[in-house]
Amino acid sequence: MTGNKIGETLKELRNYSGMTQEAISRELNISRQTYSYYETGSRIPDLEMACRLAAYYHITLDQLVLTGLHPSGRDPFASLPDGYRQLLQKYHDLPIDRQRTIMAFLDFLSRDID
Repeated sequence: MTGNKIGETLKELRNYSGMTQEAISRELNISRQTYSYYETGSRIPDLEMACRLAAYYHITLDQLVLTGLHPSGRDPFASLPDGYRQLLQKYHDLPIDRQRTIMAFLDFLSRDID
């Protein structure tokens, strides 16, 4: 496990989400400096923190630690039928706060109505 691979992935995810290191570190209850160390590869998160980071960004530990977000360099949704691929690509392109809104709405819709 290299700090640089983790750092590159964290930085890509943070930039994609449009959030600052400060905002993310507050949500994870760590210092901004610690999060910055993870992004620069100066520090490698322990297993518990790696799990928290992966869960926060909705990725697998493999994506965080080993492969990055797009290991093959191709469209990660290419093998899906068109409708699913378009839906997932649009969801994937949204900032993390909007993804959370969509998930909350889906949770709401999937509740049993009595």
